[in-house]
Amino acid sequence: MKIQLCASQSENLAPYAFKTTGIRVYSFEEVLYHVRHRWRESVDEFLSENMISWVTGLGHSYFASRMKEIRGREKLSDRIFDFLRLVDYFDASELDELRETLEKWELRREWEKLKERADFFAEKMECEQAIPLYRRALEFDENVAVLNNLAVQHMQLGAYDEGLACLARALAVEPKNFRVLLHYVEAAILAGEFEKAAKGIREAVAIDPNHADLAFLLGLMSHEKKDFSAALAYFEKAHAADKTVPFYLQKAADVHLQMRQYEKALKTLQKITVRNSAYYAKEAEIYAAWGDLSRAIKSMTLALRGEPTLYAKLAAYHRLDYDPERADVVIKRAIALSPENNAVRLENARIKKGLGKHREYQAALNEILEGFKADYRIDLS
Repeated sequence: MKIQLCASQSENLAPYAFKTTGIRVYSFEEVLYHVRHRWRESVDEFLSENMISWVTGLGHSYFASRMKEIRGREKLSDRIFDFLRLVDYFDASELDELRETLEKWELRREWEKLKERADFFAEKMECEQAIPLYRRALEFDENVAVLNNLAVQHMQLGAYDEGLACLARALAVEPKNFRVLLHYVEAAILAGEFEKAAKGIREAVAIDPNHADLAFLLGLMSHEKKDFSAALAYFEKAHAADKTVPFYLQKAADVHLQMRQYEKALKTLQKITVRNSAYYAKEAEIYAAWGDLSRAIKSMTLALRGEPTLYAKLAAYHRLDYDPERADVVIKRAIALSPENNAVRLENARIKKGLGKHREYQAALNEILEGFKADYRIDLS
């Protein structure tokens, strides 16, 4: 066996934290490992000014200089391989395997690569990370799938007007795309554009008059108009038409919850047979609204699956249950998963305030403010 010496021969106490993964690294070799095994999440960061500055701080001025040179290479695969070869860390077989993967990836059109990266963040519920990548993908191609996914991300953030605009662009490309049309109607309803929604429903009925989502959308429109009895009837009708979609019952439970009919909300939710993360998160929400934080915590614990927003919600339940120490432990896990997530940052600030750590509370608020400023500048560009 060959012994490999680390590039750094002294202990480093100041880690570099990758923004996309939240992983902290303490040595140059750990950076190499991160880039090799998480290259999709590393591509915008491993040659950044922040990384080069950190590497310089380790005492590796030669590596920092070479990284600036490598940054000028045109192809991503060349940049990655030149970087990974700065130190004799990986064997040839590991690099050959990665080269094959990268070469296949680079053969794809640019918008597809950006969409793939955006989809990765979308699956993790990291809307703020996904949206800029989808926007960049649209610079290369007015693609319906990209527009649809971008709209979904906007809607998850409550930006329904932006979502509606994206879906209108998608329908201009593919007017008969049924899936996009349904999303358009949903966005129109949530944006308060009921005439546009009604027109979209008529067009959808002409394509597939018996689709369960049509009853769901009519229920959603009734709900937005505060006609709760009609909304419940439509959601139940949608569930009867397709019992494989748990979301219909979740929305019915939401209506009961809004009416403060907590027992009915819970009974409606419990009709769902597939008990997944979404189920337990909704169950926790009902218990919390009902005032049973102990059971809300148990349900949210079952909902956890690595999403930072779920950890933040669990931390909030602990905080509301007058257990700020436990809340602090949980929110630290959320921060490790997504240090840039503003929902996580906001809950962290609340917890610090509850612990009486006013200096840390103020620092957390400042971070949130800076994040909002950065997002504002991005939106203007």
